[in-house]
Amino acid sequence: MLNDSHLENWFGLPVEEASGDTRFQPSGAIYRFGYSYDAEESPLEHFQRYLESPEVADTVAIIFGMADEAGGETGQEAFLDLLESGRAKLPKLRGMFLGDITQEENEMSWIQQGDISRVLRIFPELEELRSRGQDGLAFQPCRHLGLKRLIIETGGMPKAVLHGIADSAFPELERLELWLGTDEYGFDGSLTDVLPLLNPEIFPKLKHLALGNSDIQNEIATALADSPILDKLESLDLSLGVMTDEGAAKLLDSPRVRNLKKLNLHRNFISESVANRFQSLGIEVDVDGQEKPDEYNGEIYRYVAVGE
Repeated sequence: MLNDSHLENWFGLPVEEASGDTRFQPSGAIYRFGYSYDAEESPLEHFQRYLESPEVADTVAIIFGMADEAGGETGQEAFLDLLESGRAKLPKLRGMFLGDITQEENEMSWIQQGDISRVLRIFPELEELRSRGQDGLAFQPCRHLGLKRLIIETGGMPKAVLHGIADSAFPELERLELWLGTDEYGFDGSLTDVLPLLNPEIFPKLKHLALGNSDIQNEIATALADSPILDKLESLDLSLGVMTDEGAAKLLDSPRVRNLKKLNLHRNFISESVANRFQSLGIEVDVDGQEKPDEYNGEIYRYVAVGE
């Protein structure tokens, strides 16, 4: 899913937009705190009122969008400050989404972030952490015994974030999804920075790995083709990037790829003839939405699905 819509359901509950007249009922809904130009209160004021509501202890997940029209400048840190001061009121919190912001509201590269690992230090029982945007994004190495799903969407991921994740201890992690993006919008790494995440021992319970939206999708595909991590994964997602027939051929020739239940190569740059060959693997494969490269003055250009 691209960043063109808000999350609508999570943890089995519908997502509702918080407003000044919302009567909060956390047992029946998950609330998104985001900027609205015609609101009398800011998202931070909405959230402060939420923390003071009688049923706040029933909260299972919280979603934060923009703090203001400009995209949130210091809004996320203020939001996390409120979370930390009110954490005793949130004993059932299991999910946090920082930056549920659509492209219409703000470009991916403009979304203000910070050290999102701070959420894990505040809430040791958290099961899912999601983040969107890369301006100021950081991730400090940490140990967390409850985290099952980590999803970070960017148009350009700093390599320090990759290192922070790889140096963390998440013994219960089952799903890791990372949008690496392009160097035009902040990706300053290389395959060397990705390789530690392919160690099958690093996250012992990992079943789903996504390394998508990437300028180095061919290199990642080549590295994964003979990686032992494929022997433990149920699904692999290399969608939204610039993979060509070169990377696709490596996957097709890999016996280990056939151990997967699902392979997602949606929206890359694989030719129709090569894409059709994936149907012979005997697993579920998504090769829909392949793009054609642009050509200008004899040069070929391919772009990730979400950059700016």
